Amino acid sequence: MTTEKELQEALERARQAALRVLHQGRVATYIPELGKADPNLFAMSVHLLDGTKASIGDTDRSFSMQSVSKVFSLAAAMHAKCEDLFAKVSVEPSGDAFHSIVLLEEEEGMPRNPFVNAGAIAISNRLPGTTAKARFEYLRRFLGDMCGEHPPEMDSNVWLSETNTGHRNRALAHFMQHWQVIEDADGTIDTYFRQCAISVTAKSLARYGLFLANKGVDPLTEKVVISAEENKMLLALMTTCGLYDAVGQFAVDVGLPAKSGVSGGILAIVPGEMSIAAFGPALDGKGNSVGGIAALQSLSNELGLSLFN
Repeated sequence: MTTEKELQEALERARQAALRVLHQGRVATYIPELGKADPNLFAMSVHLLDGTKASIGDTDRSFSMQSVSKVFSLAAAMHAKCEDLFAKVSVEPSGDAFHSIVLLEEEEGMPRNPFVNAGAIAISNRLPGTTAKARFEYLRRFLGDMCGEHPPEMDSNVWLSETNTGHRNRALAHFMQHWQVIEDADGTIDTYFRQCAISVTAKSLARYGLFLANKGVDPLTEKVVISAEENKMLLALMTTCGLYDAVGQFAVDVGLPAKSGVSGGILAIVPGEMSIAAFGPALDGKGNSVGGIAALQSLSNELGLSLFN
């Protein structure tokens, strides 16, 4: 069992590994609000199943979930017992960029997996509610209820920035509506933009992900979030699809189920042990946090966390 002191020492070494590479990354600018982020920021937080916590860096600095929200949107749809959730969304890695439209055209509008943008948009369409606001409110309440905390807020500036510039995601939604994968493309894409703008910190993100390390049950509230079988599926998807077309290298270097987002967040899970959140807005060419990946590799190697050891 890793102690809090050992965790804190390992986190300091992980932070040093991150700081050495931050200069190699660039913040996302295609969403103008994200382009305002400080590329020198870095944070990491770890939550163990027994309630032990350790954090380092800018852990109180808030950022929008972006694509990390796809994990929780899918979990919320599973929690709501949406029928035939994967009838029109596959579970295969894409090998293409997260916002690619090429595979949609080749596969008659069916997204390759729930973690590319098209797949996440399709899952957002399945959340309970008849409007974008209602579906988003369900997701907020889901996150708050499972932790016994106040639901997270949406960063309205990020939401407006995505709403005004997210033409490619809008195109994905309308393409899927053409193939009858979703209904109401405009309402669905608004749900998606809202969920991506959910504001978190490294500390709160690690807390939200804790159920994934405990077979779908939040270990602190003892609430059943999703079934053990659904949890296994989610972790498998994170392992094979969570870091876009960098997922193979991440499996080699870190070896954990994880999901990244272009605001610089990464959520990683050690099944049966812990939830880890990293944040660093400086991204590599594939949209993943350079500092986050370096820190996770350091932590995984030092503590022997890789699933493939």
